[in-house]
Amino acid sequence: MTESEFKAELKNLHGGYLFFGGEDYLKYMYSKEVEKQVLDGNFDEFNHIILYAEEFSPVALSQAIGALPMMAEKKLVEVRGVDYTSIKKDVWESIDDVLSTLSENDHTVLIIRADNDCFNAGKLPKNPTEMYKILTKHLTPVEFEFPTPARLKSWISRHFSDNGVKYDGEVFDKLVEVCGHDMWVLSNEIDKISCYVKMNGRDIVTYEDIDMVSCKTVEYDDFQLTNALLEKNKSLVFETLYRQKSSHEPPMAILASVVRLYSELLLIETLYSGGNNKSQIASALGMHEFRVGKYLRCIAGENPKKFTRAVELCSEVDIKSKSLSNLTSYIAVERLISSLCALFCR
Repeated sequence: MTESEFKAELKNLHGGYLFFGGEDYLKYMYSKEVEKQVLDGNFDEFNHIILYAEEFSPVALSQAIGALPMMAEKKLVEVRGVDYTSIKKDVWESIDDVLSTLSENDHTVLIIRADNDCFNAGKLPKNPTEMYKILTKHLTPVEFEFPTPARLKSWISRHFSDNGVKYDGEVFDKLVEVCGHDMWVLSNEIDKISCYVKMNGRDIVTYEDIDMVSCKTVEYDDFQLTNALLEKNKSLVFETLYRQKSSHEPPMAILASVVRLYSELLLIETLYSGGNNKSQIASALGMHEFRVGKYLRCIAGENPKKFTRAVELCSEVDIKSKSLSNLTSYIAVERLISSLCALFCR
């Protein structure tokens, strides 16, 4: 089940749900929505049972599921903060038995909230892990994926609006560049920025407000790598690449982000050399002007032939990597990035 499908089911909650996926903030927010739907305000302190990692066990879970609600039709049981990757096989067998009793206790709504770094669903849908199989035998899985840029932008706009301030869509790129994509971090930073703007008697957020108030967040992902390449920061390029490799980021995913970057740089350089300004390039390519501006700063003062050569290098590695092993692909990507740094990093 997707987030949007679960949202439609909020009015008719029953049984148990497994909240999993990359975006932990959304799991938290939808847990709050479930509370509103299940609890009626009568004896909520008794009808909302939360099991944290230190008190979680099959016995505790069984007692929580079986307990009758007090002066209400339903009660809510939540499991939070458990490291599911460390649970042993015999304990999983007991959990399986306990969860099978959920269908007999229709007065209970159960939410198992699996933090992203403490749960492994496997390669869905073809190759799920045993823990995922056991849980979804009894629970409806709800996957909370990282939002697309369009959805993230819409959410940021709503969050600012709820705080009584407005922001220009162009500020989105600036905010994400400084604060990253994590919705927990963005939520806190948006609140800080909103307070700062209103304290100064305004209701519109500017680039300067973000620089003044927000804390810089370093994200070690393909955005950080491409940003480091754009900034021609050799040490940060290899630090980021090392972290991506340590996190088992697929080499083809890293390569794809690098190929895309230099293909876009060559295209923008060609358009700029042809007499197009930043606004015209942004319009032609459907990019934000802020992003085009970053690309133009990278292009400034460079020999155009370098970008043609960069794309050639990327293409060569892209073709070769399709027949290489995972380990050999990492080596090929590292050599490519070394060549690109030799071209552009001073």
